[in-house]
Amino acid sequence: ENPDIRLPMQKLNDLCQISSQTQLLVEKMLTAPSASQDGEGGYWSTDDFLPEARRRMKARCEKLESCLNEAGIPHLTSDSGMFVWMDMREFLPAREDGNGSGEESQETIDKRERTLYLELLQKHGLLFTPGRSMKNELPGFFRCVFTAASDHEFDLGLERIVNFVNEKRAP
Repeated sequence: ENPDIRLPMQKLNDLCQISSQTQLLVEKMLTAPSASQDGEGGYWSTDDFLPEARRRMKARCEKLESCLNEAGIPHLTSDSGMFVWMDMREFLPAREDGNGSGEESQETIDKRERTLYLELLQKHGLLFTPGRSMKNELPGFFRCVFTAASDHEFDLGLERIVNFVNEKRAP
């Protein structure tokens, strides 16, 4: 063991502990009896909540992927998780050197992706996570989290994606 590392890590851990009240609340949620099991020993968390959450996430994901397919945006099909990777390379700003071949600096790549990120956010009201910030090696991939919005906000986001694509592809 390295005491020079262990002591600071222990101090950091003290700041990250979950309160006793939160632990009790979570324990009660996870062990609450299921309403659908009629007292047969099932738990609300596994018998009621998880299947419903899974159903909702799947429906939301399918709706997003359908929108992306209709808009012609390539994406990685999600089979789990709460996000979809979208390939937005088509919409990256042109290279400053006007040359599509040759090596491009990491700084230039980051700048082009950031420009698209800011356009999506400021002009179209779309907040996606740039792939480069998630250590994706290819510029232009964005992570779209589909679980962090109300139904109205989600539908509005889908409309905005379509409007963005139509604007960018207009002659």
